[in-house]
Amino acid sequence: MVKKVLFLLLMLGLAGSAWALNVSLAQIDASRLLLTQKVDLYVSVTGDDGRPVRGLDRDAFRLYESVDGRRFSEARRLEAFKPQAGAEEGITFELLIDNSGSMYDTMNGEPTQDPSRMRITQAKEAVRSFLRSMTSPRDSVGLVAYNTLYQPLSRPGQDRERIAGQLEDIQRPQPEQAYTELYASLALGAREFAGAEGRKVIIVLSDGENYPYARYSGKPHPVFKTKIYQYTEPIRLCQEEGVTVYAINFGREKDRQLQNIALETGGQIFDARNREELAGVYRRIHEQVAGEYRLTYRATMEPAEKKYVKVDVDSRGERASATRFYFASTVFGLPLQALAWPLLLPFLLACLLAWLATRLKLESRRGPARLQVLQTRIGSASTRAIPLGSAKTVIGGSPKADLTIAGAPGVREQHATVLYDPKSRSYTIVAGGDLLVNNQPVKTRKLEPGDVIDVGGATIVFDDGEV
Repeated sequence: MVKKVLFLLLMLGLAGSAWALNVSLAQIDASRLLLTQKVDLYVSVTGDDGRPVRGLDRDAFRLYESVDGRRFSEARRLEAFKPQAGAEEGITFELLIDNSGSMYDTMNGEPTQDPSRMRITQAKEAVRSFLRSMTSPRDSVGLVAYNTLYQPLSRPGQDRERIAGQLEDIQRPQPEQAYTELYASLALGAREFAGAEGRKVIIVLSDGENYPYARYSGKPHPVFKTKIYQYTEPIRLCQEEGVTVYAINFGREKDRQLQNIALETGGQIFDARNREELAGVYRRIHEQVAGEYRLTYRATMEPAEKKYVKVDVDSRGERASATRFYFASTVFGLPLQALAWPLLLPFLLACLLAWLATRLKLESRRGPARLQVLQTRIGSASTRAIPLGSAKTVIGGSPKADLTIAGAPGVREQHATVLYDPKSRSYTIVAGGDLLVNNQPVKTRKLEPGDVIDVGGATIVFDDGEV
């Protein structure tokens, strides 16, 4: 009897000691810092199994702030507290899919002609499973394929079926496109979130190391030229934009810095060896992000380029903490402590003048929008300028196109189409072939004044017709 009691006590002790709390500051949103001094923190609290710990109240959290990362003072109080913020408010995901040459090998790295054994096929199936599992109408998903080039296939949206269908646009790359610009693609992905609000997540799938084109081909990159991105660049951009990177290794080769990128941006790194494990990782990431707590606090006015935040969590007698920094805002080069309301008057006046100028521009147009051909490196253009006076303007190699690029073998008959939306008074270009806008490969893009379009070597500028 005594032995049984001792055994039960031992098992209870082991069960108690097995419980561990994991805390991370997944995202810091300082977009409201300038005007309200409020900062939103998205805090992930998970157990040993990686699942979110639910049911915590605001008393389980303590916040501390520092300007040097060493001396911390406790925040006065929480302005707001919201459990499961991602589930209720929605999450914006951007899925970066590795489409380098090695993705068309087997999981063991062996060449194959059987699509069912290719990594890319398993990756597509896992992403489809992930899209089907997303039930919140507030979640948005964007899709990007990357190799030598960064290829946005879909901007974040809520039409899951359309995004799943665009997976078929990911095709085996040509040898010149089969490199892996991992760091560059993460940096460009972070820039896609510029100005976005709420919870922002990049999930990057990689089957190997960063393999820059300019370094290993010996030739300038078609877009980046001689620039080679370092792993610190996506870290910095994600920290500035408040984006979390979750990384998935889907092959035997692993990039040495990918884990640092994930951890420094508040995310995690996972390994997957087959389609089932990969689909499970995608679902686990979604579950973790949806189960985060959003804490809002009022930052101090102490001037600093960076502010460090530490959060302590107490659950069931277990404690854990996490620390991260964010970039504190300044105005007119002055730290926030030096600001007074009179100093904001010039800023507010400038905003008013900018608004008035915008209104005047809308009311005084000089004519219709147009496309201006600057040069044709290959072939020739049928005209140097074409007004966009109809709902549809076709650019291509066909004589029937509105803007014909003749003598350029890479230009299709209907290579690109510019569509006009009368409701929003906006123009959107849709690719029918390889298309660059501002040196970025695109499938579709809403045009802005001054955008530079490259169609098969023809450089074309979009002018919206405003003064």
